[in-house]
Amino acid sequence: MVKDIQRDYGVELDYHKVWMGKEIAMHDIHGTENGSYDKLRWYCHAVKETNPGSFWIFLDGCHIKNKYKGSLLVDVAKDANDDLFTLAYAVVDAENDSNWDWFCYRLKEVLASQGIIFFHGFTFFSDRHSGLIKAIHSMFLGSHHAYCLRHIVDNFVKLVLRKYPFRNKRHWSSVLKKAAYAPSRHEFDEHINQITESMPRAIEFIVNSSPENWANALFLGKRWGIINNNMAESWNNWVKAARYLPIVSLVDHIHIQIMTMMHQRRESSLKMVQELSPRKEKDVSLACSKSRTLKVHRSSGSRFEVVDMDKTFAIDLNLLSCSCRAWQIYGLPCKHACACIESKSLSVYRFCDDFFKMERYRQSYKGVINPIPTFDMYEGYIDEGDIIYAPTVRSQPGHRKTQRIPSQVEHHVTKCKRCGRTGHNRRTCKEAIN
Repeated sequence: MVKDIQRDYGVELDYHKVWMGKEIAMHDIHGTENGSYDKLRWYCHAVKETNPGSFWIFLDGCHIKNKYKGSLLVDVAKDANDDLFTLAYAVVDAENDSNWDWFCYRLKEVLASQGIIFFHGFTFFSDRHSGLIKAIHSMFLGSHHAYCLRHIVDNFVKLVLRKYPFRNKRHWSSVLKKAAYAPSRHEFDEHINQITESMPRAIEFIVNSSPENWANALFLGKRWGIINNNMAESWNNWVKAARYLPIVSLVDHIHIQIMTMMHQRRESSLKMVQELSPRKEKDVSLACSKSRTLKVHRSSGSRFEVVDMDKTFAIDLNLLSCSCRAWQIYGLPCKHACACIESKSLSVYRFCDDFFKMERYRQSYKGVINPIPTFDMYEGYIDEGDIIYAPTVRSQPGHRKTQRIPSQVEHHVTKCKRCGRTGHNRRTCKEAIN
């Protein structure tokens, strides 16, 4: 802001004056952060009036950046087109076991209100927070819990690779990733054996990490090819601007974002005429084009053997299975299955998971989220309940951090300030300068 004012108006201001000006502007637009907490009572009342049947949960899985901090807990899913779909979010004082337990309890109540009481077909993804592991196990009996591979690799680097003097640590991280993506138990064991033979200490880590929760070959539920929990992290980035606002403005800002997104996707889905969602339509078309070079041998009415290069694969159309396991993992026919389907002159769409069909996609956005006008906040509204005060917090010295801390799997590219090239710094630069 200091640079913008100097550039646009030619006026130099010190940091403190600009900071105070920003605070005054934020208070004029959104009100005081302290007083906004009690407005939650009015906002909850307005939600119930404008959107009957709504359940509001206030918690966190990413940090709130306003004066009083806190966290946002969120439950997001993927729609038929692999886009983010927000199920629930909540504001809480901290991301801990008790808050995750409460969040999952409220989520279960909401699902029960929609007639969902059995969770055998549900798969939850998380970063292995202890509170989530306990809550999912106790609240959603019969469901499956998948762990985020990025966090597994992150811990592998920190707890195992750092204990060995390897220079090619990226190689060993890639081997662990290959084990996670491996479709069969045999391939999984091959990659894991490479690691344990070179690093015996990795055995304990792999066993304690519960590979049945992050490896494709061992996972018992459906995960549709999803390995990383970047859905929730993408949502955190999507609502980044809201995380700096006072509490009511934060909740309302996210509400508007979801309302707008629902409307846009609802309108665009009405113009779609294909059988599957756009991205899945492309995936199936690609598989069909690749299948035309394969050789098909029929074993029985629904069983086939397909020759692909120098390998053979067994397919059963009735069981919707292929020995390459791609069909079972992704929910769409692989190229081997497409070759068999076309040999019988059948429609490939018959063998696609119903979740990816356009009818399901439109149903996802059929519901309408109504606007919540705040221009008359508190007018004519009386609530004799307890007043909600802002939490007691101690502000940390310095200005608020606006950049997230990168994970260990992210790499910073070093750029030399002397020659301008990457890969080294000014101190180690050996380039000749004219």
